[in-house]
Amino acid sequence: MTTPNQAAPDGAWQFGDRMGQEMAGLSQAQLIEMQVAGPRAKLLEAVDLFNLFKQRQDSTPAWMTDGQNALRNRLDLIEQASGYGSAVMSKNWNIPYNQWVVLPFDAQLGPVKGVAVTAPDERTGWLTLKKGGLWRVDTHFTVTGMSIGLQFYYVGTTPIFYNTYSPIFPKVALEVVDDQGAVITAKQFDLVSDIAINSQGLAQQNAPRSGAFTHTFVLENMPPEDDPAAPDHWVHVRLAIRYEPIYQGVISETTCKILGGTKRSSLIATRWSRDVNHINYADDVPDGGDLG
Repeated sequence: MTTPNQAAPDGAWQFGDRMGQEMAGLSQAQLIEMQVAGPRAKLLEAVDLFNLFKQRQDSTPAWMTDGQNALRNRLDLIEQASGYGSAVMSKNWNIPYNQWVVLPFDAQLGPVKGVAVTAPDERTGWLTLKKGGLWRVDTHFTVTGMSIGLQFYYVGTTPIFYNTYSPIFPKVALEVVDDQGAVITAKQFDLVSDIAINSQGLAQQNAPRSGAFTHTFVLENMPPEDDPAAPDHWVHVRLAIRYEPIYQGVISETTCKILGGTKRSSLIATRWSRDVNHINYADDVPDGGDLG
């Protein structure tokens, strides 16, 4: 209904600084604010959750309490072992996406023999094997992470904003490399992160997911450890990780954290072959008599 050149009926809407007699006292800007306040609040709520998700440190200390720490110098306890060494990550680390990075197993756990925990700096660390023969390596790792996106839909002409959550796909590779970095042998472990939405649907619940696998391999004989040329023959065992996100939303952010510490990480090498320097052979054996 229009009323050109006439006064508007009671309760009618009209353009101008007063948009309806029922809204007497409200300016046009105030009425517009009433219309957009709801969608803006939803957008700010989603953005706050998104920004909270992005606020994280590069690394944090990990749980490092274990009885094996007190046995670092007890070589007498592994005197009969041919070779042994164990390492853990002393920190939890955030991982960049779509690139391989070596996990810093930088902390020795228990005594070592024929093995060294090599950590040139705080961002690197691996096991160094100093003997040839048959070796087995066991690893245990724990990953947490997800993708979060900012998405929206329309109710009429009003946009409703919300966050989406999706898993990531970490790949963990155990690599045995020579002194020049060439890969001698490798194995890969694949998994999917574990996430769930809480009952209110406002944020994510991200459960850590653990994996473990082993690799057995044979190495060439090496010079004695005290030989000046020995380091050129040593072999290094490292664990690397790479992950891929699933992007959902207008804008997205992805995170992946690898958890360290004595409870959630390990890299252990055990030499199965034995040195044969002092094997005793019996010159004579007793006569067993007749069979049958």
